[in-house]
Amino acid sequence: MWTKMYLFSIFVILCGIVQYNVTHAKRILVIANYPSYSHQIVYRALCLELNKRGYEIVSVTTDPMKNSSLKNYREIDLKYFYNGFPEYKTITTFDNFFTATLYLKLLDLEKSIIWPVAHILNREVFENPEMKKLYATDSNEHFDAVIVAQGPTTSMNAFAYRFNASLIGISSLDVYNNMRYMFGSLILPSHISNWQANTLPKNNMSFWRRFVNFCEVWKQMYDWMNVHIPKENALAKKYLGEDLPHIDDITRNMSIYLVNKHPALSYSRPEQPNVIFYHGFHIAKVPPALPKDLKQFLDHATEGFIYVSLGTNVHWQYFPNNTFESFVEAFSALPYKVVWKYNPDLLSNKFENILASKWFPQQSILAHRNIKLFIYQGGMQSTEEAVHYGIPIVGFPVFWDQIYNVRNMKKLGVGAHLHKNNISKESIEAAVHEVINNKKYKDQMKHLSKLYNDGPYDSLQNTVRWIEYVIQQNGTPFLRYSLGDETWYRRYDWDIIGFLAIVIFIASLLFLWALLQILRFHLRMLSNSLHKHTQ
Repeated sequence: MWTKMYLFSIFVILCGIVQYNVTHAKRILVIANYPSYSHQIVYRALCLELNKRGYEIVSVTTDPMKNSSLKNYREIDLKYFYNGFPEYKTITTFDNFFTATLYLKLLDLEKSIIWPVAHILNREVFENPEMKKLYATDSNEHFDAVIVAQGPTTSMNAFAYRFNASLIGISSLDVYNNMRYMFGSLILPSHISNWQANTLPKNNMSFWRRFVNFCEVWKQMYDWMNVHIPKENALAKKYLGEDLPHIDDITRNMSIYLVNKHPALSYSRPEQPNVIFYHGFHIAKVPPALPKDLKQFLDHATEGFIYVSLGTNVHWQYFPNNTFESFVEAFSALPYKVVWKYNPDLLSNKFENILASKWFPQQSILAHRNIKLFIYQGGMQSTEEAVHYGIPIVGFPVFWDQIYNVRNMKKLGVGAHLHKNNISKESIEAAVHEVINNKKYKDQMKHLSKLYNDGPYDSLQNTVRWIEYVIQQNGTPFLRYSLGDETWYRRYDWDIIGFLAIVIFIASLLFLWALLQILRFHLRMLSNSLHKHTQ
């Protein structure tokens, strides 16, 4: 009898524990609606780790895993975003988005294409049937936190208010200027740490170049606040109700902002307490095994091999001025094997030293002992992988933050920079031979890799703990900087500076007037004295 009572008691306790876990299970909504695989895999790694820690995840993504073995893991599939929408054709006169990136300056690209396209993608999230069921007023859905991939996606932040959940921002790039403005951080258009500028800042810039950067960046910020944000605010209110607070206020009350940035790979600058840095989420602890034929090709590259990839968003065939042909000529003449992420059917000839394919397991290739060099477009995720595995680079940046990243890698002494407007067979060969044959690049990359990998804590676990902290505290408003609530002129004391400038100007005029009166008085006295002498 006592045994039965004992077993019954254990059963009741276990049922209570299960019931408690079911009732109090923490749910997190993660929204990443930008169709770009390299960015999505960063967010995916975080989602998987949170799920592993017992959180129920609802992931709104353009790259779903569709892994049925995952428990408490639901995906809302936005893969059709890659197909585009009819409105895209009215946004740009260019044939496609990539072609536009070749000809437009960064800030022009953002305003004329990125923002309008993002606005369409945001609208389609609200229109998605599964999302409509999720945020319907009678859905009874609840979330303890809403994580939103930031960018021109401000309307997505409104879901945190809809579910009365803590808002957590995340970026696979650096901190955007608009987010820095929201948080009350300094925006320094001419400082070398600013990557959102038409002309990247550098040390000892001329006054005129600094002035142009200042005007362009602040004009962009004005357009953000007065063109893009009103559209995003109207979009959120249309679907979530007119009583929704302004989207700026929702964004400004973000609990924490997770930013993909390692101090060894970037320029230091002051940030607010709610900005939490992470790095390397997508990098596998053990790279997957290479396919047999690829492994054989790389193992037999006794002289070494070069890996070439421009990521998923760059298309070789759209480059002007025989750029693609210059790369083909250079690669085929090199004394190294070349593993090239490119459609082999589009190569007019077959080359013994070139292995081309639409896809390669990049991390597994970078981890191979025979690799000599990584030629890439400068994307942040590929930059992290190159540093993690200690592989020198030749950067061929095209758009967005890529130019900034490659220039920084060159400054760190771990690679060379090929400029897209000045490409030739000779320039490619010179860059390749310089980086491979000069030992300083490899040595410096080894040093940088050590700094990157030997951190004082695990970046992913630190990020998860911060998210858990936000959930436990039901938000972290004490991390906010109140300067973000001030008007633009009060933030930098421009009203005081303006007042002092006016006072100094008026005082200068009064001083000049008094000086003129004194001078006129002395001239009259001198004139009277001369007049008396002449009499």
